[in-house]
Amino acid sequence: MEPHSPNQDVKIVVTGPYNAGKSEFVQRFGTKPINVAVNGTTVGLDFTHEIIEDYHVHIFGTPGQDHFKDVQQCVARGASGIIMVIDSTDPSTFIQVEALTKRIKAVCGRVPLVVCANKQDKDGAISPDRIKQMIGFKGKVIGTSALRGEGTKTTITEVLKQIRKGQ
Repeated sequence: MEPHSPNQDVKIVVTGPYNAGKSEFVQRFGTKPINVAVNGTTVGLDFTHEIIEDYHVHIFGTPGQDHFKDVQQCVARGASGIIMVIDSTDPSTFIQVEALTKRIKAVCGRVPLVVCANKQDKDGAISPDRIKQMIGFKGKVIGTSALRGEGTKTTITEVLKQIRKGQ
């Protein structure tokens, strides 16, 4: 893969189970993030963009429920990287990660994937290392609190690093 030029467009998709904090994650970036929601639940997509490092990053969030699988795949098309946001206080949702990953990668192919262990600021949060073991993931798992903005930039930066490496 050739090195990226300054301000090159990159599409990153933020996905994950319902109520994991995907919208809150996306809203940490840009100046006017968009959220297509009904009663606080994303039913379309989240979107924002920002210059990060030497990239013009377009960040798209998907709804989390299975009945929005067509929307998830539509939003994911053409992605350069994926951020899988999971609720680190709710291990019952971890089982959804594999199916979501397969669904998203079916339309965007082999692209970098980083797992975001969100809600680390809450009581009962499982550590990123433990989550990595529990879901059998070999890549990076980064602890975040999207609500507080902790770890969100680190997560985006890690995906960009992997994109740059051509991984």
